[in-house]
Amino acid sequence: MNEQEELQKNITTGARFVGAVIGCVFAGIGVTVLGFLWLQPFGSFHSPPLFFRVFGSFIAIPFIAIGSFTAYSSIKAKGVLPKANFERSESVSAKSVSYTCPKCNAPLSDNIDVSPHGDVKCNYCNSWFNIHHE
Repeated sequence: MNEQEELQKNITTGARFVGAVIGCVFAGIGVTVLGFLWLQPFGSFHSPPLFFRVFGSFIAIPFIAIGSFTAYSSIKAKGVLPKANFERSESVSAKSVSYTCPKCNAPLSDNIDVSPHGDVKCNYCNSWFNIHHE
């Protein structure tokens, strides 16, 4: 497990709290704007026209959605990287088992040395081949 995965797995309470506060601030701004726009009576002095109410609502709704999601994900904070890397490591290990020598069709051993360019020497027939150009 690399350092980034460890950091994401062990999220501290302080970091969760800060994320929840930031999310609540953004959601609060959106709720305040919606309340200001729609809770004033229509036609009264200093009330916003319908166009501004609708336009302001389109701006406030993403604030509420993003703020709510940020607060929720900060509180529930579970890392998603270890699961993704686990799935990727299975596919890499499955791919490394499937390499065979093109001349004798012998499978490669688990502890074989591979050059940076992918050149490998078969232990059975002693022929060289490249695993990237099969």
